[in-house]
Amino acid sequence: MGKLFLFLIIIGVIYFFFFKKPKVQNTYNSQEESEDLIMCDKCKTFTPKKEIRKINGKNICKDCYDNS
Repeated sequence: MGKLFLFLIIIGVIYFFFFKKPKVQNTYNSQEESEDLIMCDKCKTFTPKKEIRKINGKNICKDCYDNS
């Protein structure tokens, strides 16, 4: 029983080191999103698209939304 357990652990280690492919992040899309700047309709500053909220058809940045 102990030899079988040891054999399974060795097979698992070999699999993870040699056969499992690493996760590849799509850096093109993440760079593109971070570079998109939108003007806040309240404070008139340009902020990244991911920090903008659309409220009543207006683009509001995170800071203006938190402070209102």
